[in-house]
Amino acid sequence: MTITHWQHQSDAREKLLNGFKDDFHTKTGNTIDFQSIPYDSYFQKLGAALEAGNGPCVFQLPANIVGEYQARGDLAPVPESVLSAADIAKDFIPASTALLKIGGEYYGLPTDFQTFLLFYNDDLFREAGLDPTKDFATWDEFRQAAVKLTKTNGDQLVQAGIDIAASPYQWYYSAPTLAFPNGLVDKATGTVTYDNATGDQVWKRMTDLITQDHVDSAKFLTGQSKFALGKAGMILREYTFTGVYKISAPDVKYSVHIAPPVADKTYAPVASTSWSYVVSKKCATPEQAWQWVSFLTSEDSERTWAAGGGELPSRVSLAQDPTLRKDPNVVVGLDSMSKAMPYNSLGWDDVFAIQQQIWDEITLGGVDVRTAVDKGAKGEDALYKKKGLAG
Repeated sequence: MTITHWQHQSDAREKLLNGFKDDFHTKTGNTIDFQSIPYDSYFQKLGAALEAGNGPCVFQLPANIVGEYQARGDLAPVPESVLSAADIAKDFIPASTALLKIGGEYYGLPTDFQTFLLFYNDDLFREAGLDPTKDFATWDEFRQAAVKLTKTNGDQLVQAGIDIAASPYQWYYSAPTLAFPNGLVDKATGTVTYDNATGDQVWKRMTDLITQDHVDSAKFLTGQSKFALGKAGMILREYTFTGVYKISAPDVKYSVHIAPPVADKTYAPVASTSWSYVVSKKCATPEQAWQWVSFLTSEDSERTWAAGGGELPSRVSLAQDPTLRKDPNVVVGLDSMSKAMPYNSLGWDDVFAIQQQIWDEITLGGVDVRTAVDKGAKGEDALYKKKGLAG
């Protein structure tokens, strides 16, 4: 039996998955027809194939848009014969599966689980008289440190306090999510939660780093990773960068920390994102397809993903696995999982574009925070209504 499997291109994940499919064939006799598709064309190709009825049996989706595909009738639930809902709830980190449960059934199993973590350049911290072993307790402490880490030569920036201008999405995905008990989107209504004073506070504090404190600039080392070059004191990134920087920034001595709360009140210490493996409702062999997904997300497989794929394990049993807890930076990531809150927008690149526009209008266009946030929130709500996801 042949099971088709699509996911977007990632060299590391492609290599690991090729090994998994060989192991699965040896174990079950089933063959995996695997396609790794360039990210830029992945969703277009997937959508067209599903609509035409000739899509793959198994494919990869961001967890926060599984609901959209399920609402369109594209997905089959995890059968109890493969993995019960009770076992999924018991065996996986809650944040990794929270968005996969719809109407009492799970429509995916998690992969590529990430939490957003704050990276310090330890040498630059010490040079500025800061302690790189301590987390920031408050936003004000963090902001003051970012200013202290910033260096200029005349009116030219020569060291960023925080590398944020080029890729701020980690901040605007996480901070508004953590500021509301329901996250970024109210599940009951399908509308955003941040079009209010709390949302304004979060967006103002994030963008003030650029517009008021000038701790980074889009004109400074444009297109380059300032943190990897040793030219930034801090950066907020996904957990996977604990491994990325070992390769891309071997001379930077860095440590990993929980970021400070941005809003006055937050409902979790860290936000997370994850992808999921799902099965098409039109798959002729759903039982076997889910067996493959279960194999990919087993404890043994997740240990391999964690070691070679740069992701956090989604299984509860691996959080305290001593074989994974040898690097103190990895330990921070592992310990962040249990209290994470998932980024729960109801879109992916389309929502990214809306939220990035809020950032750009404030930091580059000089638009006031209230106007930019209100415009973005209304645009996001309109998108969800168009998708049929707003109640």
